[in-house]
Amino acid sequence: MSVLLFELSGEMALWRNVYDSIGSYSCLGPAPSHLAGLLGAAMGFASPRSQAGSGDPKKLSAQLKNGLPWPVSEELLSWEKSQDLHVCCRWLGGNPARVCWNVNGCKEVSKGGNLRMQQQVISAPRYEVGVRVADPAELERLAGALKIPAFPLYLGASFCRAVIRNCRIAETIPESSDWAYYSEHSAIGEATPFTLHNIHADEDFERLRINGYWIYPTPDQPGIRNTDPWVKGYAE
Repeated sequence: MSVLLFELSGEMALWRNVYDSIGSYSCLGPAPSHLAGLLGAAMGFASPRSQAGSGDPKKLSAQLKNGLPWPVSEELLSWEKSQDLHVCCRWLGGNPARVCWNVNGCKEVSKGGNLRMQQQVISAPRYEVGVRVADPAELERLAGALKIPAFPLYLGASFCRAVIRNCRIAETIPESSDWAYYSEHSAIGEATPFTLHNIHADEDFERLRINGYWIYPTPDQPGIRNTDPWVKGYAE
C-alpha cells in the first residue's frame, strides 16, 4: 500500500504535554492528534470555533456547557475515520535542544496585567512523517494540500510556523530504528503522551483520548527497532 512521506521542520516547536498543567515544557515530538490536526489544517477543515468555522451556535453552546470548549472539526473527524488514518513519525534533528522562550500571559482573563511566562521550546525541530489512508487516491490530494495548505501550519503553537519539505508518495517507509514507538507506560527517553482525536466527542465530551506514550528515539537515547511504527490517528 502506498504511503505519503514528508519532512516537517521549523525554527522551534512547542508540543504541549497534556499532563503538564502549565504547558511550558515541550515534548520532543508531536502526538498522533497533532499530526491529524496538521493534516486537517492543510486540507481546510476548520474548527467550529475558529474564525473560519461555521458551527451551529446551539450545538457549540451545549458543547461548552459540557466541557468541550474547542471541538475538533467534524469534517476532519469524519475524514480520519472514513480513511482509517494511520501515521508514524521520527525525529531527524540530531541531539535535541530546548531553549527558553518568554511570552506574555495572564492568570485570569478578567484581570488586567501581564504575567511573564518562560517556556521551554524545541530548537530547530526536524521530523519525517508518514501517512497511510484507505484510499490511495487521497494521498495525491493530501500531498497537494501540504504543498499549498488552506490554513497556516504550526508546530504545536501559533508562534511556531511549520515548514513542509520533500513531500512524496512512496511504496513504503524507510527502514529505521528511530521511528517513534508506542509504550503503555512511560519509558526512559523522550516520551510524548499518546493522544488521539476522539471520534465520539459529542457523546462523552472528551476531545482527546489519552493512553500511554509515544517514545521518540534520539542519538543519545536510541530506542528499540520498531518493525511496525504505524499507529491509528484517531480513537473510537
